[in-house]
Amino acid sequence: MTLPTLAPLYLSWKAFHYDRLDAGRASDMDSAARDLADLVRRQWEAETQARGLDGFAPLPVTWAPANFSFVHDWSDLRSIAAEWPGGCPGTPDDWPSTAVGLSGHDGNIGDVFILRTPARRLLLLGEPGAGKTTLLNRLLLHLLERRATAPEERVPVLFNLGSWHPDDTTLSKLMVRQLRQLYPGLAAPPPAGPATHGAADLAEALLTGQRILPILDGFDELPVGLRAKVLSAVNDEPWITAPLVLASRLAEFREAVHGADLAIGVYGAAGITILPMDAADAARYLRGMPGTAEARRWEPVVAELGTPSPVGQALSTPLGLFLARRYYRSSLEPGYPGRTLPPDPAGLCRDSRFRTREEVDEHLLASFLPSLYGTDAPRAHLVLTRIAWHLEHDQGGAPDIAWWRLRSLLPTRRAARFVALVLGCAVLVTATVTAGATASLTYGAQGDILYCLCLGLYLGLLTALTVAGAHPARVAIACGLVRLVTPSGDIPVLWTFGDLASIAIVVFLGFAVLRRTAARFRSLGSARILALGLAGTLIGAMTQGVITYLVVSVQPMDWTNPLTMSGESLESGARLGLFLGLSYAARVSLSEAAATPGGRLAWAWSRSGCLAALLLSLVLTVIAACVSAAMPSQWGADPSAWTVIVAVGLSIALVTGLAGGIGFGLSVQTPDLATVVGPESVLRQDREASATMTLMTGGVFLVVFGLSVVPLTLTGGSGIFGVSTFALLYTLLGAMLGAIRQTSYILFILTQRHLARREEFPPDLMAFLDDARDRGILRQVRPVHQFRHIDLQRHLARQSRRPTRHGRRTGRLSGMVP
Repeated sequence: MTLPTLAPLYLSWKAFHYDRLDAGRASDMDSAARDLADLVRRQWEAETQARGLDGFAPLPVTWAPANFSFVHDWSDLRSIAAEWPGGCPGTPDDWPSTAVGLSGHDGNIGDVFILRTPARRLLLLGEPGAGKTTLLNRLLLHLLERRATAPEERVPVLFNLGSWHPDDTTLSKLMVRQLRQLYPGLAAPPPAGPATHGAADLAEALLTGQRILPILDGFDELPVGLRAKVLSAVNDEPWITAPLVLASRLAEFREAVHGADLAIGVYGAAGITILPMDAADAARYLRGMPGTAEARRWEPVVAELGTPSPVGQALSTPLGLFLARRYYRSSLEPGYPGRTLPPDPAGLCRDSRFRTREEVDEHLLASFLPSLYGTDAPRAHLVLTRIAWHLEHDQGGAPDIAWWRLRSLLPTRRAARFVALVLGCAVLVTATVTAGATASLTYGAQGDILYCLCLGLYLGLLTALTVAGAHPARVAIACGLVRLVTPSGDIPVLWTFGDLASIAIVVFLGFAVLRRTAARFRSLGSARILALGLAGTLIGAMTQGVITYLVVSVQPMDWTNPLTMSGESLESGARLGLFLGLSYAARVSLSEAAATPGGRLAWAWSRSGCLAALLLSLVLTVIAACVSAAMPSQWGADPSAWTVIVAVGLSIALVTGLAGGIGFGLSVQTPDLATVVGPESVLRQDREASATMTLMTGGVFLVVFGLSVVPLTLTGGSGIFGVSTFALLYTLLGAMLGAIRQTSYILFILTQRHLARREEFPPDLMAFLDDARDRGILRQVRPVHQFRHIDLQRHLARQSRRPTRHGRRTGRLSGMVP
């Protein structure tokens, strides 16, 4: 059974929140280890109480030495420990003369590890549900209690091996990464000194400084082909002599050792195997208070304990006993939903459905939810099976129910359509309003309202279809249809076909180029939005300018010339290409949205953002100048007018570059879980980060481009009209992309509402998870929830099925959470 990976409740501000301390109060390694140990102790004490491991008639667990085919011969192990590099870990006089001395039960697991295990390296093996969680819980508490009086002892921390691939990284790097993920405060730089020389942060310093005792769980969750390689990698670690505990299911560990013909499992490790529950201990646990009517109800079941019958085998593990007692005693406990008469446990022995142990196990697991929810069990089962399916299939069997990872339950196409609708409508409205206002400033009139509406619809459709993942042909056709209904005066048919052809070429060529540009400039982060916009602008302006020149040359008109028309077409081409680039950036951002929640904002000057914004502004200014040059009726040969254009253009480029460095230097950091008390706090921080990121990024560019519109507009020229439209819409889209890409809140809300409409989730998922935690189904491990029993998670996952594309489940969930 997989243990929870500990997460902090409060890693002291003195120790971890380093960026809010002065140099004189910088954290040291001793205080960091002490605060971490205190947190771990409180977490495991809460877990013990929640699981009822310290209540009346606790589950008894006994063990014996592991088979010598897994570990060293005992005499060899004693000799190895006596010559241990760095000194003998323990006191040889305390070591038993034979491995039988490792045998024990319940609370003395700590003494076995500290006193009787020669090298303080232990394999803890057991069958599924045998009590590994219970035993490791007691071991952790013992080690933490011992450390309270011996602060030089290491801090026990649990690490999950389920996601480790030895070919990709070392075990040390895996543990450092998990420490940083679970305790972001440990990413702080360590205090200066010889002991921390070469350590990148506190996490690495604590591990390399021999201050952490690794407890490695999840070995049996690894793919079969990796288990032997993982054991070899553990033995090849530089800290091969460090104390550790490795827990695993017995069959999986045996297969890994024997299948690869390994001499031993873990170098220098002793091993214990959890024994099946003794019939007398199991009977005492089931009966509870002796001599009562409740105790007599269990007599038929007690008679089967210790026998090879299906019931006797199923109730030979602590998990089986816990589930049986929970279900068949549930209605006798205060607060049971429904308060019905309890089911008769004798049915386990008499019912013809239970002919094998597997059938009894499935029945007990299936009865767990009804024992907790009563009449609401079907609705709770629907939600929990969906979550369990997500953990098993989307997260590779990982135990953590992290709300920011639930987005994998949302079909990518649905998420894209929603974002496309929002961005498309925003572009439509903003483009229409901005076009009308700019035309009024430029020409001193309200301008053509229908033209402004068509322009907004043109850019809105382009944005929506591109973000939604539409084929380039559909994008080109939609934009072409809008172009046909846009008022353009009495122009030749050939010119109209030329416009349609240029739109299609820009779209198809733009998609091909932007796909390669997005991959090449991935390292730019959010500033890649600018790079894609710049690439699209160049493609659109050059393509439409050249095509328009050729078409007008073939069929000229008396009132214009090819150079003038091609100059004016630079504006529409640049507009098309720019928003094609930005829309494609939104499309890419959906697939690269943050896999972690957002916390507080950070800022560092973005050189790439400054350079990209500077180039984009210069390109737009040059296009505006070209359009103005194509209008001799306004500019003629007046050199002072061109001086104004150059001066204003360069000043705007410089200010825009400054804004790019500032705006795209904003980033959202992973929240400091040292000050987070639960998933709701993480969700709130991410929501606030998303809103703040949008407002700050949008504000920076809105001010800059808002100031840019005025002087450019006052200089006159239709080319300036396009620049102002580009500026305001770029601000809106860039800010939204930054929020979506660096935070998880928006996609989580989309996922929750989508599954609530399908009646697979309740309207308020967080409230449901908290309710399941209070009922004892889930545990809360600071920022995430977990199933208390990994076998329950796997059982529920088997009950679920992958939803069909248009399928809809039955059962309403609106009243599920009181």
